[in-house]
Amino acid sequence: MTRTSREQEVMALVATGLMNKQIAAHIGLSEITVKIHRGHAMKKMRAKSLADLVKMAEALGIGREMSP
Repeated sequence: MTRTSREQEVMALVATGLMNKQIAAHIGLSEITVKIHRGHAMKKMRAKSLADLVKMAEALGIGREMSP
């Protein structure tokens, strides 16, 4: 499955260490919407935990170019 651009953006910001609330404020969404996008990205990446998602993002080079 392909991640949407929003899921990719949320995943990158999660990988930088931001919390859902901070991500929501940064991109202008509600915290619930950020959680939904993060959950979809986790499901598509088959990540079992948030730590797994961060490791995957780092391995793919996602998040390094994002600065909050």
